[in-house]
Amino acid sequence: MKELDISNIKEHYSGVTVSDVSSAKVFVSTDGTAREFAIIEANSPQSADIIQSAISSYYNELMNKYQSENAEEYEHLRGYYIHRTRNYVILTISDSTGSGNQLVESYLDKINYDKRA
Repeated sequence: MKELDISNIKEHYSGVTVSDVSSAKVFVSTDGTAREFAIIEANSPQSADIIQSAISSYYNELMNKYQSENAEEYEHLRGYYIHRTRNYVILTISDSTGSGNQLVESYLDKINYDKRA
């Protein structure tokens, strides 16, 4: 995996501009698989809406691509996870069992993130 330079975020997630983002870490696969992890802090609730929508569109494009090109990666994509909490948008594409989802949920529960005022 490699870290995506945030200055290139618009090319990766169409519709997201650098001005929408407060901070971000995005890791994309370099081996031809669909694996990906992104945690993006938007600079406002409106920007978080834009980012979440753009990531959902990106995911749908990946599904269409891999459905016809690679059945194994298509199955991995079925375990995707998009989570929005406050101004954070999190994407995990790991495997068909959703282990990335489980990891994120476990961590957020552990730190009681969604329960903070």
